[in-house]
Amino acid sequence: MKITLFGVRGSLPTPTTKQEQREKTLKILHLAKEEWKKDPNGFSEEEFINQLPIPLSQDLGGNTTCVLIEGEGGERVILDMGTGLRVLGNQMASEAFSGKEMDLHILVSHTHWDHIQGWPFFKPGYSPSVNIHFYSCIPNLQERLERQQHPENFPVTFQQMASKKHFHLWKEFESYMLGGLKIIPFGLRHPGSCTGYRIREGNKIFLFCTDVEYREEDREHLLKMKPQIAGADLIIIDAQYSTSEAEKKIGWGHTAVSKAVEFAEMMEIRSVVLTHHEPDHSDHEVVRIILDEARLLKPGGMQVHIAHEGQKFIL
Repeated sequence: MKITLFGVRGSLPTPTTKQEQREKTLKILHLAKEEWKKDPNGFSEEEFINQLPIPLSQDLGGNTTCVLIEGEGGERVILDMGTGLRVLGNQMASEAFSGKEMDLHILVSHTHWDHIQGWPFFKPGYSPSVNIHFYSCIPNLQERLERQQHPENFPVTFQQMASKKHFHLWKEFESYMLGGLKIIPFGLRHPGSCTGYRIREGNKIFLFCTDVEYREEDREHLLKMKPQIAGADLIIIDAQYSTSEAEKKIGWGHTAVSKAVEFAEMMEIRSVVLTHHEPDHSDHEVVRIILDEARLLKPGGMQVHIAHEGQKFIL
C-alpha cells in the first residue's frame, strides 16, 4: 500500500506569502554562507540543500486535504476532495482522456468546504470514460455535491461533468472490500459529523482520522475501540492547534498536537502523521509547535511526521 499526500492544510487553502518565502530564502542563504566558510573547496550545493530541515527544504503546502492510496492490486482510492485533488487530477488527466476506461474510488470523510472544494477542478471528473465511485456514511452526499455546483456558486453543474458517477452508502463499523483493501468506516468527534477510515491490506493497517477533536473525556470511549485500532502501522490525524489554542477553541472540531500524539501512543500506533495545519500558522510556526509538543522519535520507536504535500509512505 502506497500513500501519497496531496493536501495537508486545514480550513481553507493557504498559499505561502511573499514575506514567508523571503524569510526562508534569507535563512537558507545564511546557513549556506556559514557552511561554505567551514570548507569553501569542499562545499556542495546539492548536499547542502539535501540536508536542510523542513520547512526550509520543503514547503508544507497550501492545499487542503487529499490523500491517494495505491494498492498492490492496482486499486486507486482517494481520501477526501480538498484542493489537493486538483493537483492529483492534473497528474491523472492524460490517462483519464486516453479513451480507455478508468475506475477511481473516492472516500469522503465529510462535506465541509475544505474537503470538497477540489472536486469541480478534478480533470478526470470531466472525462466520459472515467467511472468514479463515491463512498461515505452520508445519505445525501450527491445532493450536497450538487449544491456546491449550483449555478450561483459555480459555472459548471455536477451533472455537466461527463464522468460516470456512482454513490455507495456505507455504515459505520461495517467492513467493505475495494479490491484487496479492507475498509472500515468509523465516526469521529467533529461538528456536523465526520468519518474516519481503517484500511487494511495484508497485515498492514492505515488509519485516516482527519478533522477530529480528541478530548480527555473521550479516553474511556476510545479505549473500547482499541482492539480495532491498536497496532496500526500508520495514522494520518488532525493536529491543527497548539495546546493553548485548543483550550480556547473547544467544540471547533480539531485537535492539539500533543493530544494527537498522545492518542497515537495510547493506541500503540507505529507512525503518526500530523496534518490539517492551521491556515493562520506559517510553515515555521507549524514546525515550531510540533517540535515543542511532540518529539519526532518517541520512546518505543513510534515516529512522528510533519505532513507536507508530496510526502509518500509505503506499508
